[in-house]
Amino acid sequence: MKISSDLLKSLKELSFEAANAIMKVYSQEFISEEKKDGSPITQADLASNKIIIEGLKLLTPTIPVVSEETFNAADTYASQYWLIDPLDGTKGFVNKDGNFAINIALIKMGEPIFGLVQSPVLEKVWTSCDEKPNLTFTLRDKLRIVMSKNHQKEEDLSFLNHLEKKNIPFDLVQKGSSLKFTALCDDDADLYPRFGPTSEWDIAAPHAVLDQYGGLTFSLENQKSLTYAKENILNPPFVAFKNELIYKEFGPIVEEFAKKLL
Repeated sequence: MKISSDLLKSLKELSFEAANAIMKVYSQEFISEEKKDGSPITQADLASNKIIIEGLKLLTPTIPVVSEETFNAADTYASQYWLIDPLDGTKGFVNKDGNFAINIALIKMGEPIFGLVQSPVLEKVWTSCDEKPNLTFTLRDKLRIVMSKNHQKEEDLSFLNHLEKKNIPFDLVQKGSSLKFTALCDDDADLYPRFGPTSEWDIAAPHAVLDQYGGLTFSLENQKSLTYAKENILNPPFVAFKNELIYKEFGPIVEEFAKKLL
């Protein structure tokens, strides 16, 4: 399905409508509850979810919508479906640190053919239809690694130790949610390794966006691009690179670490 300019405009407007609902809750005192998997949920998640699902059904009534908050595995059997996370980074939302986003992806035959990421705090949208930046990249003195602000694990620290042993200087950029991917798009970071669990709705939209910006996202299990509509909604460990230059320079080092880890 080709995303027309009219549909793209409507999708952006829909994301801003959901963002306004999120920020209305964000500006007030609110209650955070715990879902069955232990992750938090707020009224902002539910309000955004309702707005996006209803909006997508009006815009594309024949395409199913799969959401983190109303997940039905049967909908992922469709050859094409929307995959959304109405509030990615609820921990960042609860902590009021600004590290949360809205993710909207269109999946076709397991591939993310469209992606939209919206930052309610920054009032900014990135999409896979953005004009591809015409930039000439060079390697910096230090590798800029973006990692989770709220989910750093032992494996992350081991990876940083691996780089130190290789005498690779680096700076750490801390972001939450899909804003780790947009940091790559905006040239604020070079590499995003993720060794811990993520769900398909966390990654599909920013994956599609990063592709448009010249980046690459690979599974660390097989060094191939991540795929979606899997039987297991969880993604394997992966790494995202800002561009091919970063991949060629540091990909083998990441893969060497991944072999020890996996």
